[in-house]
Amino acid sequence: MPVLLILNQMAGPLTWQFAEDYARAVGPVAMLTGHPDTLAKGSRNDILLFPSAPHMKGSYPRRVVSWVRYCCHATCWLGRWPRKTPILVFSNPPILPWVAWLFRVLRGQRYAVMVHDIYPDILVRIGKLPEAHLVVLAWRALNRRAYERADVVMTLGEHVARQLQRCFDPAQTRHGRIEVVPPWADTNAIRPIPKQENWFAKRFEQLGKLTVMYSGNMGLSHDIEMMLLVAEQLRDNGGIHFMFIGSGPKWALVAETIEQKGLNNVTVLPWQPEEVVPFSLPTADVAFISLKEELTGMMLPSKAFSFMAAGVPLLITSAMEGELADLVRHFSLGWNIRPGETGAICALLQQVRQPDILQPYRVASRCAAEKVGTRANSRGMTDLLSLAFKRDLGPADSRSRAQSQD
Repeated sequence: MPVLLILNQMAGPLTWQFAEDYARAVGPVAMLTGHPDTLAKGSRNDILLFPSAPHMKGSYPRRVVSWVRYCCHATCWLGRWPRKTPILVFSNPPILPWVAWLFRVLRGQRYAVMVHDIYPDILVRIGKLPEAHLVVLAWRALNRRAYERADVVMTLGEHVARQLQRCFDPAQTRHGRIEVVPPWADTNAIRPIPKQENWFAKRFEQLGKLTVMYSGNMGLSHDIEMMLLVAEQLRDNGGIHFMFIGSGPKWALVAETIEQKGLNNVTVLPWQPEEVVPFSLPTADVAFISLKEELTGMMLPSKAFSFMAAGVPLLITSAMEGELADLVRHFSLGWNIRPGETGAICALLQQVRQPDILQPYRVASRCAAEKVGTRANSRGMTDLLSLAFKRDLGPADSRSRAQSQD
C-alpha cells in the first residue's frame, strides 16, 4: 500500500527522482501522470504508475481541456485510496490543488502543494486575462482556500515565494510558512562532455562551432522570438549555430521562421528521449534561457539547472532581479541581458567564440550545480514532507476541518 499519492500531469525526471527518494526513505508511492517518458519507465515494487490524460501543449483552450480531463480522472483516482494516505500535488495543471482541497474538505485527507508556476497571475501578466475578470477572481479565491488548507506549500525559489505569498496567508497552513525547494539535476548523469567526444555534437555537426541552445518548453512565457532575431542577424557568421530542442506553442514558429527566412544556422528538434539529454545539453556552448520581464518571480525555469550540470554557461534575458539573475550574478556563470537588446547579444556571442573565454564560465556553471542544484534538494523535499505528514492534527486543525464540513 503506498504511503504517498503523487499527482503531476507532466511528471518529468525531477518528479520521478523525488518519487524514488521518497520511496527509498519512507515507503512506496503511487503516481498519476500523463507524461509519456515517465509512464514508459513502468511500475515497480516501490513506485506504482497510473496513466492519465497527457498535457496538451498549444493554445490555452486545448490546455484547459487537458487540465479538466486530468483533474476529473484525479478525483476518481484519489477516491480509490484510503483517506489516511497523504497527497502531494504539483501545480501542473495549475487547478490541481483544488482537487486536493476538495478531498481535505470531504475526507480530511492531508496534502502538500508544490507550486511551479503562479496562475492565474501569469495569464494576467501576459495579457491573456484582465485583472478584474471573473475567472481570475474565482481562480484566486479557490487557490487561496487550497493553499491555506494544505499541510505545507512549497515553491522553487525565494523570488517566486515572495510573489506566491501575496496569493494567500502562509500562516494559515499547518506548516506556517512557504518552503523553498530549488530545482535540481542529476549531476551524476548530466556532466560536461567535450564536443569531440560527444556523439550528439558530431551527429548535428557542431564541432568547431559556437552552439547556442534553447532546450525545453517553447511556451508563451519564453521569448523565443529574440533568439530567432539574433540567429537572423548572425546568419552570415558560419561559426555560430543555434539549436532549439523541445516542444510547445512556439515550436511551429521556430520551424516556420527557419523555412521562411532560410536560416541555415538554426536547427530545430523535438523533445529528446531522457537517455539522450546527457549528450544533447553538453553540446551547447551557451544556454539561452529567456523569461519575459513581466513574469519575473512567477516561475523559475528548471532547465537552467540541467545546463549547469552539463557545465554550460547561461545567457539569460530577464529582469535584473529574480532567481536566474541571482544565479548568474552570484556564481559568475554567464550573462544577463535585458529583453530586446539583440545587438548586445550578437556582440557577446561573437566575443565568446574563443574557448579560453568560455572555459571559466563552464567551470563556474558546473560548480554552481554541485553547490545548489544536486539531488540533495530532492532528499530535502523528502525529509520536509515526511516530517510534515508525521505531525498529528492539533485541536485547531480538527475544529477547522469540522467547520469546513458543516
